[in-house]
Amino acid sequence: MYILLLAATAIVMGSLRTCRPDSLPPLASGDSKGDTLDVAIIYGPLSYYIWGDTLGGLNYDMLRLMGADMGRPVKFWPVVKVEDGLQRLEKGHYDMLASLPASGELKGRMLCTQSVFLDRMMLVQKRVNGKAAVTSALDLAGDTVHATAASSVRTRLENLSHEIGGPIEICEHPDLSEEYLCMKVSAGEFKYAVVNEKTALAMQERYPNLDVENPLSLTQFQVWVMQRTDTELLSAVDAWLKDFKKTARCRELLQRYSNAELNTLERYSKRTRIEVDR
Repeated sequence: MYILLLAATAIVMGSLRTCRPDSLPPLASGDSKGDTLDVAIIYGPLSYYIWGDTLGGLNYDMLRLMGADMGRPVKFWPVVKVEDGLQRLEKGHYDMLASLPASGELKGRMLCTQSVFLDRMMLVQKRVNGKAAVTSALDLAGDTVHATAASSVRTRLENLSHEIGGPIEICEHPDLSEEYLCMKVSAGEFKYAVVNEKTALAMQERYPNLDVENPLSLTQFQVWVMQRTDTELLSAVDAWLKDFKKTARCRELLQRYSNAELNTLERYSKRTRIEVDR
């Protein structure tokens, strides 16, 4: 009897575990019918996160408001591998992807909305004895920097390499998210990574040995993207964004996810993070 009770307890406890990114449903095709908008959404502490049975994130909340205002249901498809999401978007399985930094390369490949919010690129490195090895972009010459694929990091680092007159090797990872890159740096597997500022700040809260004090770009526009042929959807979304930015709802939402709130957000989403393989 005791053995059966113990087994039953273990099963119940297992079923109550918080959902983790590596237990998210596999990236699948949307292809919803009717007016439903299939949105591939980047998984991260700012864009989209899961805490128990609660969903949140700036992109997530804003898109839900947009769907309600436009009278169109929105179905979300969590994305960790950005390039997979972009490829499926190009094939028409999704209607939109939220969100990516605007870049010339991205605009040549997709339709991009007007700016949704602002961000910038930050260098992530591990502190050794409380100190960071790199205190200036000049120190990156001759080193390797890791980044996610399908981001604007490569272009920025190539320009930076020309500016400082020294080579910077860029290693892109199509199968890793920005959060995972930070974890790799914290574990000492990668020396440097470049991620957006809001992700860097949130991850530093969880991994205090990370240094995220060095920006590598000016402020960037974060945009939602869609297929190049979907001009009608672009016009509708841009019109909604233009009106929404003038509202108190927008100001309240941006304040909720401001840098001052990221520490709280990170505590809520800690239990959903992908753990580094030790």
